[in-house]
Order: sequence, then C-alpha cells, then structure tokens
Amino acid sequence: MKNPKSYDQNVPDAKEFRDARDKWQKDQGADPMLRQNAIDLIVQSNKYNYGYQWEWCGIPIIRHPDDIVLQQEIMWSLKPLRVIETGVARGGSLALSASLMLMLGFESKVLGLDIQILPHALDSLSPWTKEGKIQLVECDSTSSIAITHVKKFIGDSSSPCLLMLDSNHSHSHVYQELSLLAPLLPMGSIVIVADTIVEEMPENYYPNRPWSRGNNPYTAVQQFLIENKNYSIESKWARRSLMGECRDGILSRIS
Repeated sequence: MKNPKSYDQNVPDAKEFRDARDKWQKDQGADPMLRQNAIDLIVQSNKYNYGYQWEWCGIPIIRHPDDIVLQQEIMWSLKPLRVIETGVARGGSLALSASLMLMLGFESKVLGLDIQILPHALDSLSPWTKEGKIQLVECDSTSSIAITHVKKFIGDSSSPCLLMLDSNHSHSHVYQELSLLAPLLPMGSIVIVADTIVEEMPENYYPNRPWSRGNNPYTAVQQFLIENKNYSIESKWARRSLMGECRDGILSRIS
C-alpha cells in the first residue's frame, strides 16, 4: 500500500522553495527574449487598452496586474507607514495603497498629488478621503507646494516610506520629482517609478505625448542614479514582474 505521505518526499521545504524562486526570478529578469515577447504582448494588448481594464475596490486602476501584485509584495516586505503617490488618475492606485496599509495592520496614511484631480476621482475616493485614509492635494508634483505637503506628511518619522511617481512621464518632469521628493524620504524607503517601459516600446509609439524613447522615466532614473549615490536600483524588485511597466525603475534609499 502506498504511503499516503509519500507525495511530499520531493516537495521542497520553505528555504529550498524560496531559493528556487529567487533563482527563477533572477533568470527570468535576465532573459531578453522573454522580455521582448512580453513587450510584444503588451503592444498587442494595448489595442484593447488592457492596462485600463482593471479595478481595485471597485475603482478603476490603470495598472497591469503584474505591477499590482508587485506593489503588494513590496509593501508587505517594506511595511511603510506613509505612501506618497504623484498622479491620481481615476483613484484606483491610491485605494490599493490604502487597503494594503490596512491589511498590514497600520493606520492608512496615503497622500495623492496631481496637477488636476477630476470629479470622477474625487467621487470614487470620497469614502477614503472622508475617513482621512487618503489625502489629496491638487498641485504640480515638482512644485514648492508639493514639497511642503510631502514634508508635513512624513513629519519626523524615520520609518521607511513608499513613493510612487506616475504623473507626467517626460524625462525632465520625472527627474525633477526624483530630485525634489526622493531626498525627503527616510533611510530604507523605496521609490517606484512608473512607465520606465517607455524606453522599451517601439519608436514613435507615443506620437501625441511629450515622452518617447530617450525621453522618459527610465532615462530620468538613470540620470538621477548617476548623480545620487544614496539611491540604488532595488534588484529584488526591479525586474520582478514580467509584463511590468516599471522595469529597472524601483529604487531604494541606501544612505
């Protein structure tokens, strides 16, 4: 008679499974053909606005599922007491951050900055803003107003924060956001720079936008890292998601 427990003889224990996953993730992130296949799939799926089809807590979230799960992993590991986001769009990303903070057992402290916050976003987020779980400020994310609000929001806390940059994707704007806001974060904080994927997309893919290959969040990150040695690419997360839009755009404050 077959031993009913024999099925587990070849099942790796927790450490073995973690080590295997670490290797899979590293190898996957280093596979250029796989990434190109993912980019090709993104281009094809964009015909149907795949990235616009998802919701979080009933609110549209303009994010690929890979990056939604990635943020959960980052927040579960980092356990930030403050989350700052530039770019509000329809509000789903802010709701994601707020709900993940509650799952972590923390008081929700999320700050959203955008040059214009539209009525539909205000309506969708009203249950969160009325309870003080999300704060919204209408301003340019590179302005002195933004800096003042971020400083006040972080206060004298030394606990790591999460900063997400997802507004204007031009090189100059993202570089200014990084230069002005990243230095305000405590040691160990993480910055997620959205849409570094622009550098990988076909030439002239964004004809009506002020960003393109050579002028986008990825190039801004590269310049920022050259000039700011207290930040580095967070290798654990930077190439974690296959169809992710923030490849090589996840930074950690190291000094």
